[in-house]
Amino acid sequence: MLSAYTTGDHDVVARTLLTSNDFRKLRLLDGRRLERWLGGWSLLKADFLLELIDRAATVAPAYVGTLVTKGQAYVVSRASPVGASAQDDAAERRWHLIAAGVLQHRLMGAQIVGYVETLETRRPLPANAAVWDPRLNLARGIGQEQVCRMIHATARHDRLLSEFEGKAATPPAVRQMAIECMEKASRYLEGASAREEVREEAQTRAGFAAFQLGQNDKARAALAGASGSGDRTVAYWRALFLGRVLDALGADADAERAYQEAVRLFPDAQTARIGHALALFRLHRDDEAGEAVLAARRVRADGVDPWEAYFEGDARFVAGWLAAMRKARK
Repeated sequence: MLSAYTTGDHDVVARTLLTSNDFRKLRLLDGRRLERWLGGWSLLKADFLLELIDRAATVAPAYVGTLVTKGQAYVVSRASPVGASAQDDAAERRWHLIAAGVLQHRLMGAQIVGYVETLETRRPLPANAAVWDPRLNLARGIGQEQVCRMIHATARHDRLLSEFEGKAATPPAVRQMAIECMEKASRYLEGASAREEVREEAQTRAGFAAFQLGQNDKARAALAGASGSGDRTVAYWRALFLGRVLDALGADADAERAYQEAVRLFPDAQTARIGHALALFRLHRDDEAGEAVLAARRVRADGVDPWEAYFEGDARFVAGWLAAMRKARK
């Protein structure tokens, strides 16, 4: 496969590795064997390893964690120090982005947090800024969000939640675990918002974290400061979360306008349309609410609702980053 890949056959991995059994035959979970195969630093092997990781995410998820861990160690152990080779620096920067993006796609939150912490140790800032993309700062917050999601508890305090839960309250110990987890995510995301390149998304996610902590005023302030994103997906998340926060605060008219903006951005987003319908019911605009419900039922089956991809974070960029990597190899 590597020989074919060297000649520019970038589809060889997908053609050859069709199932998890194909990965098993390569004995890729044998860390020492993988290290011996990698040997000294090779830009080609680093790129090829990313191809294996991307393919494993689709057909053999059990291999992703090991491949990313060994790959990270391989990349940061390259002979040339950061700053000595612009080509190697660009390759390493891209490697970290793609690896973190694949981990986000597989919802491997704890490993994402560990990945970034390891990078902080091996490539501390500001000396190694050339290999640190700001999205890595954001990735740690997203990873922590994924960890919190698995707890299945929340500290939210709003009308909608009480209507759904009724008397089925979350056990205090689990609730406290959720609070501490989300507080950590909030710190990571607020820290990431200091990086201008990811500020809008970091603040949007920080606002959602504050909402889940029941800090509705703080959530509204964070989301208000996240306006202006050129990323339509992030703008949708912001409008959707702002609608939820304003609903929680009892600002029904403002919530309706926020949901309407989310619908404008992605007309086939059922999550936003349902939120819009509920806001209209709150305002006693029953005829419009009924129409909104019908509109939610009529969305295209193949329509896009970015809420569904929220917790996968940078997974939405991985295909483009891989394409850029392959183009750079030509």
